[in-house]
Amino acid sequence: MYSLEKLPSELYEGAKEICKMLCIPVSSSGKPITVKNGEMSIDATGENIVITYNTKPQFFRLLSMLTEQIEGKYSEKPAQSMLCYMADQSRNAVFNMESAKRMIRYLAAMGFDSLMLYTEDTYEIEGQPYFGYMRGRWTESELKELVEYGEKFGVELIPCIQTLAHLERMMRWKCYQSVIDCNDILLVGDDKTYDLIEQMFKACSKAFKSRRINLGLDEAHMLGLGRYLDINGYQNRSEIMLRHLEKVCQIAKKYGFCPMMWSDMFFRLAFGTYYVKTGEITKDVIDKVPSDLTLIYWDYYTSDREMFSHMVKCHKSFNNPVAFAGGCHKWGGFVANNMVTYELESMHISECLKQGLDQIIATGWGDDGAEAAHFSIIPGLLLYAEKCYKGDFDRAWFDTRFENIFKIPMRPFEVMNDIDCPPGFNITSSSGRRIYFHKSMIYFDVLTGLINKHISRDAFVKFYADMVKTLEEYCNNDNFGYIVKVARDAARVASLKSRIPLDIRSAYEKKDKSELARIAAEDLPELIAALDSLLKSEENQWRIESRAFGLEVQQLRLGGAKQRILGVIDVINDYCSGKTDKIDELEQEVLWVDCRTGNSNDPTPQHGSGLSRWRADSSVNII
Repeated sequence: MYSLEKLPSELYEGAKEICKMLCIPVSSSGKPITVKNGEMSIDATGENIVITYNTKPQFFRLLSMLTEQIEGKYSEKPAQSMLCYMADQSRNAVFNMESAKRMIRYLAAMGFDSLMLYTEDTYEIEGQPYFGYMRGRWTESELKELVEYGEKFGVELIPCIQTLAHLERMMRWKCYQSVIDCNDILLVGDDKTYDLIEQMFKACSKAFKSRRINLGLDEAHMLGLGRYLDINGYQNRSEIMLRHLEKVCQIAKKYGFCPMMWSDMFFRLAFGTYYVKTGEITKDVIDKVPSDLTLIYWDYYTSDREMFSHMVKCHKSFNNPVAFAGGCHKWGGFVANNMVTYELESMHISECLKQGLDQIIATGWGDDGAEAAHFSIIPGLLLYAEKCYKGDFDRAWFDTRFENIFKIPMRPFEVMNDIDCPPGFNITSSSGRRIYFHKSMIYFDVLTGLINKHISRDAFVKFYADMVKTLEEYCNNDNFGYIVKVARDAARVASLKSRIPLDIRSAYEKKDKSELARIAAEDLPELIAALDSLLKSEENQWRIESRAFGLEVQQLRLGGAKQRILGVIDVINDYCSGKTDKIDELEQEVLWVDCRTGNSNDPTPQHGSGLSRWRADSSVNII
């Protein structure tokens, strides 16, 4: 039992909330916790628990150690100057206020000092009613409330916006047509564009206290090749980029911001690609980048240490501060890949700290609709914290710390991680990128059988059925059982679809109408029920963590999958009754989805096959 009564006022309220969340027993008659400034340590040898710290996040991290019943003395030497989590708020799942505050508490317990909110159009701009319309945008008052809440724990709220590309949702509205170059890219050099960007900065200036801001400026692959080309003729695209950057940084400074940006465009324009093993950015480009701009080297995939190290050195050659952003892998489907994060980012963070890159950002993207939970990546976030604060550690330390903070064992997260790795599959494709196969299993059509050739029927059925049984034990966990339920139900659908599409095609080829009729009467209704269970779990997860906007996408997708199966039942029954003499989809040969030819012993679809996107998984026709 501990007492918080001797804590200074700036720590007391936050400490109460952390202790409540972590089930640390507190009483006025407990052992007093006292504090002093200095290098991070806990001293439990005396009558008081003495926590020594330099920053609030250090204090709350050490406070969380009391769940492990610290005895004697314990100390850490943080290697980072910044430890930030960037939460994607633009791919449909926008935090509700309760879950945003919950995330701040967990970040504080791990020792994070900042939370970056990635908002393309999901923040309020006065006088721009269509900016983030029906997208669950953050209002100015909500952001101010969250900023104040973060201050309680020393967690700085940092705006992360887009001032060049990734504005597709905004650009669907007629009122923004005049500022479009092409695709999702702003028309640079146009006064209307900079008027809009200034309004973005003004909104962020009012809502956030932080003077740090991420300008985005990434992945503008077609920069200067749309309306800009029509108006200005072809121009050197590096020069276009640098002129726009200079203008945006001038506006940022007007509002007192210290800007940062994703760095990839410098590499894409120089080399035609981002990740390179050799070569340098030319000095004339380096010299034109504003020196007070922080460059963010983002890398979520590179497993080649030599290439990664070269990329770090390339970034260090700029006359700029450099931060590193790695990935907490949750953007490929319903389930996060935390063990991929654990292995890959361990190397990334170690190499960065070794080379002096001590601003570390963990990103949690939500591509293609954000099916995976915000909190599905908590093992990945803890990995970042432990690497930065502790350096080297073993799995026993990590697993114990994880369970003490999150009140759920690591075991279900390890099991869930394997959902993309049925027997015979490689974890990654030959390109090094993860194939999120479970999403394809959920959405591929049972008649066209798009990925039939990649499925080993009996082995896959057993693999996914065993996963369902293993995860069942953790579904009622008070903290994160709702996340496990989604994974369990996704595995159940995958198990059924490992056999039903193949069985339909096999029975059709044998002209076994009695078996087809049985499948239509028994197996397909079972699959509909499994999809319905997955949808209910996904709805529950969404309502716990996020605002309502965007949930309709999951309902349309999974509801559409259910409706399609009802249609398939009708098609099969018509064939079995003689109403039709063939089933068109089953008359087509099934091909490898990644366009390979001949036979193959490796079922893993290669990156570039179009998988792991709902549109591509559901149908090859136009959606």
